[in-house]
Amino acid sequence: MRIRPFLAIVMLVPIIAFAQGRSVSTFPDFTLNNMNGKAVTLSAVTAEGPAIVTFWATWCKPCVKELGKLEEMADFLETHNVTVLAVNEDGARTRAKVKPFVLKEGWSFEVLMDTNNKVKNSSGVAELPEFFIVGDGNEILYRHSGYKPGDEAEYREKIETLFPITEKE
Repeated sequence: MRIRPFLAIVMLVPIIAFAQGRSVSTFPDFTLNNMNGKAVTLSAVTAEGPAIVTFWATWCKPCVKELGKLEEMADFLETHNVTVLAVNEDGARTRAKVKPFVLKEGWSFEVLMDTNNKVKNSSGVAELPEFFIVGDGNEILYRHSGYKPGDEAEYREKIETLFPITEKE
């Protein structure tokens, strides 16, 4: 009788390991509308250069702080050819506040609307904010959960390491 639970665990471990390995290496491709209704596809963005994909909501104070820091890093990110895709997870009750909120904050990056949480769920995001650096082929190069002041220094260091700027002779 004790063998059945043991067998179940033995059989589930490889399945769980495979699923976790798959979700860690490649970000699922998606197409979402931005605040103006224009469709944006992740693989089209990453074909042009790396992208930061970060999940946020207007009610999430750490998210707003992180996005403010990303806005402060705009010149640095542009120098490294990194595009920011801020995927909004506001629900039906607060979704109408997103565009005025973004305009008030003065953010210049692309804000995408994940109206049914499909992208959040398919990418394994459990908490907000969740920050990814995604490269060519939607390869996940870096992942960070949560935000506290100073995390942006880690993001900057990671971007400098992954996408160094070389001087032309």
